[in-house]
Amino acid sequence: MSKLCDGGVTLRAQIDRKWPKRDKASDGWIGDAAHRARQSDHNPDSRGIVHAIDIDENLGVGRLRNGRQAKQLADELIAYAKSGLPGSKRIKYVVYENKLASGTYRSTWWKWRPGNWGHTMHIHVSFTSAADEDGRPFPLKCLR
Repeated sequence: MSKLCDGGVTLRAQIDRKWPKRDKASDGWIGDAAHRARQSDHNPDSRGIVHAIDIDENLGVGRLRNGRQAKQLADELIAYAKSGLPGSKRIKYVVYENKLASGTYRSTWWKWRPGNWGHTMHIHVSFTSAADEDGRPFPLKCLR
């Protein structure tokens, strides 16, 4: 049976607490048939752990449906991943609005890289194996 990594469970719970009425239409964690046909962090690993979540960009009603808070959330996730703070190594990469940020390439280390990355209706967060059993809260200002 598949389960979401502890870091993903915690981040999703923090987001749900902060924005309890948010739209969840584009939320997800476990891969569908299209994901299963390719390599994806939405697919369970050999131990059944899934290392990705999608968070719908519409975090509220009215003025909060415009994606500004989603962009702030994505930017804060990247700043945290870059920070070296305890638990920051749980984040593998973030994708939002056709941009990707990761610690993979030194020249673009945790900076938004434009491209054809998709994810225009939701934020995609991939986690490293460090998030498998590390469910401590994410210390993001926007989640307070």
